[in-house]
Amino acid sequence: MPKTTLTVELKELHDRASEATQFLKSKVEGKMKAKGTQLQIEGARTKEVKLLLHKFLHHQGLNHYRVLSQSGVLEITPPEKHEVRPPEREGSSPTAAQTTPYLFPQTPVLTPEKKKRAKPKHKHE
Repeated sequence: MPKTTLTVELKELHDRASEATQFLKSKVEGKMKAKGTQLQIEGARTKEVKLLLHKFLHHQGLNHYRVLSQSGVLEITPPEKHEVRPPEREGSSPTAAQTTPYLFPQTPVLTPEKKKRAKPKHKHE
């Protein structure tokens, strides 16, 4: 049975790619060849290498990076950049008593807001 070659794409690790290569060399048995940003490992099991890459990312504090596996290629991808938008609602969050009335039976139930209307001010008696 011919040995399969697993390719690991490290280009998204930028300056940490060589550290990842060293880490894998110390953990994986099998011939390794570095070609540019790719590392080719002969006779390695995909699951094992993927697990090791996750371990490496975790140790580097790159917890949001992912390891994608497709047809003999493991690729490390950075987290997608999501735009952070401020919440559009005004006011404060409802209290625990308002959102869980069954735990606080003496509290009035929170009803969904309708269109904003001017509320009459309470008169002090």
